[in-house]
Amino acid sequence: MNAEDALFRLTVRGPDGERHANIPADQAQRRLADVLRLLDLPLNTRCGQRGLCDGCLVELVQGGLQQVADGTPVAADGKAVSLRACELAVPVAGAAVVHVPSRSLLAHQPQVVTSFRLNVPRAHDPLWQEMWIAARDLDPTLPLGAALHAAVAAKLECVLPLMVSPELDQCAPCADGVYHLALDHRGDHRVLRSLDVRGPVYGAAADIGTTTVVVMIVDLATGDVVGNASALNAQTRLGDNVLTRINLCMQTPHLVQRMQKALVRATLAPLLTDALGKAGVDPRQLVCLVVAGNTTMLHLLHGVDPTSMGVAPFTPTFLAHRIVDAAMLQLAVKTPGAQSDTATASEDASPACRIVVHSLPGAAAYVGADITAGVLATGMAYRDDTSLLVDLGTNGELVLKHDGKLVGCATAAGPAFEGAGLRYGMRASRGAIGHIWLEHQPPVPRIEVIGNAAPIGLCGTAYIDFVARARQAGLLTATARFASPDTPGIVQHPTDGWSFEIARTQDDQPLLVTEADMASLLQAKAAIAAGVTCLLQHAGIDSDQVSTVYLAGGFGFHMHVDSLLGCGMLPGFRPEQIELVGNTSLAGAYLTLLDSSALREIRRLSQQMHIVELNLEPRFESIYIDQLSLPDR
Repeated sequence: MNAEDALFRLTVRGPDGERHANIPADQAQRRLADVLRLLDLPLNTRCGQRGLCDGCLVELVQGGLQQVADGTPVAADGKAVSLRACELAVPVAGAAVVHVPSRSLLAHQPQVVTSFRLNVPRAHDPLWQEMWIAARDLDPTLPLGAALHAAVAAKLECVLPLMVSPELDQCAPCADGVYHLALDHRGDHRVLRSLDVRGPVYGAAADIGTTTVVVMIVDLATGDVVGNASALNAQTRLGDNVLTRINLCMQTPHLVQRMQKALVRATLAPLLTDALGKAGVDPRQLVCLVVAGNTTMLHLLHGVDPTSMGVAPFTPTFLAHRIVDAAMLQLAVKTPGAQSDTATASEDASPACRIVVHSLPGAAAYVGADITAGVLATGMAYRDDTSLLVDLGTNGELVLKHDGKLVGCATAAGPAFEGAGLRYGMRASRGAIGHIWLEHQPPVPRIEVIGNAAPIGLCGTAYIDFVARARQAGLLTATARFASPDTPGIVQHPTDGWSFEIARTQDDQPLLVTEADMASLLQAKAAIAAGVTCLLQHAGIDSDQVSTVYLAGGFGFHMHVDSLLGCGMLPGFRPEQIELVGNTSLAGAYLTLLDSSALREIRRLSQQMHIVELNLEPRFESIYIDQLSLPDR
């Protein structure tokens, strides 16, 4: 075999046209998903390439590939075959044509919630404060560090202990004879340190989500948000949800470090650089970062093994507030436009790596800092009435405030709300159908597509709309089966069974909601509904006694309340009880950045919250089964 024969010729048809690659024999046997990623076509390998989902489905149009497991050839044989790219490998020689549908690509334009509502007042006492002390005001009989300490202590109206950073003895005043100092709040004490930054100083707040990461840049003198940025968490290429990532860490040595690198270097650092660039802020002016996120994400941020949360009794390594220098996380923020070098995170490479990073405290393995931040930001802990915080996602987190007590739980809703495991499901990103209305009789679907683009799939909010509105229109039985298969719009698809056609793609392919999809959605909504019911029963109250339900997170923010209630996800609640509060995780991080007392409050709230373990609740299973149906019309 000559060198030219020892090539595999791959043609890839994607949304933006065809790509061609000649793969040499020494690179054969690679997974097709990995080859496509190198061609800048990263697939939605949400299960960590374990063949447990259909996120990476592609069509083999011509030619042949082979199975990863045993090398068995797979051929198109004149008809396109739908296969998982993670289960296919590239042979040593030959050729193939593969079609990659848009919905299988890792979304680069996710629909991210950066807005929020603060329901509590805040003082202006940021975690990092500038101070100026004139040289003439110092006691000449004391060493410089001690003299600066005495001068600052005299100006402060705070009882927290004040410690002095060792470099103060060597710091020099500015040209005008004034020392530029910083007060670095550490929760129980403050550290006085020199500040060599010229111009105003800035902080950042970040929501480290399983799917998306959001950062905002804040002027610490005014509290104004001057820039923000968001992107998919680069860890999604390794696994779609926290349980997948935990399991992968159990199975693969050193994967924790790889996960940390994906989050810190490939996601957080570029986002901070982007947001700083939008704001016109030099990275050297960024001095403090406050992050909130679920417990698994914060473990991976700090490079801490999360596997103890994957087995009973689900014990995290840490829940408490953590403070580290950015260099400890290898977080190097570049000046916009500078050449990236992620090999090191030295101070020379990135002055901004000297910033102080605060990770907010969580309450439990699956009720993390994103939820305690939400409790703080909504103000529910300070109200006399009864309220409920609901953060919908793969793990639906719930917190009930009643009779002066906070009770929280997490319920495993699964990935259906993000479109995973659904035949034409996808994340909420450009081209996803976000909402569906059924109009006229017989019902005709009207759709809203994210980004006003041609539809390529459906995201979770659209599925919930359909289930609720199809039930109301009489299309569905209580068990989410089609009531009358001869209704216009209902089709019996050769592979998908009884389905309802919602729309057609640009290349005239149908986008369907199947009965199997609706069964998955019923399971997800039943998990949330059962969790809510268990919390209310635990407190001895019913839904009428809850004044406000705070619906948090991206999924809840974009949800139509009538659909949420119409599918029975919040049983017994009324529309006027629901308040959409946006990204409360980001809100809590922002509040803490600007008000140091909030840090003490969130620590107190996390310690006071009582966690209900639903897997140990004898009533949960029967309640869950009761909720596996749709409400009456």
